[in-house]
Formats: sequence, C-alpha cells, structure tokens
Amino acid sequence: MNDIRLAVEMTFGSTPHGTDDQFEEFLDAVQEHLESIGREVQLSAALAERTTEFATSANGTDVNMAMAYLLMDLRTALHAAGCNTASWPTFEPTSQVVRTLQGA
Repeated sequence: MNDIRLAVEMTFGSTPHGTDDQFEEFLDAVQEHLESIGREVQLSAALAERTTEFATSANGTDVNMAMAYLLMDLRTALHAAGCNTASWPTFEPTSQVVRTLQGA
C-alpha cells in the first residue's frame, strides 16, 4: 500500500478583521478538532496574509478517495472551530430556557 501525501492551501478572511493572534488561535482550534477526529496534519501559516496549508498522508492507492476524506475532515474541523460555509445560514440563539427534569 502506498502513502499518499496531500496538502490543502487556504486563504481566510474575517469580518470584522481579526488580529494575527486571533487567527492563530483559530488555526490552533482547527488543528485540535482535526486531531480529535483522528486526522493528523502538519499546519503551516502566514498569519499576516491569512494563508494556511494543511498537509497529511493517507494509506492507500485511491488519490480521489484520500482527497475526499481529507476535505471532509477539514470541513468538519473548520465548522467546529467556527468557520462557516459561504451561503450557509449562521444560527445564533435568541433565547434560552434551562429547566430541571423529573425522573421517570
């Protein structure tokens, strides 16, 4: 079985414009989420330019499937870290109720 090496390069924007420290914290959260779902990545970033590269390797011979799984894991981690997908609605709570429940 071969080792397939893949890298995804991404550029980010933010509204309002975030600081370099905030962007670094965001990337740390993305990496933590990737690790929590079992995806090991090497991350490199240019903070001022807001560019990042996520590199990983996968066992197998099917490059297309390896790419699909990487993109799926990356999207999951980005969403968990608070990055949304363009055109997807952003849901924010408008009210909250906490109550105790009685045992059955």
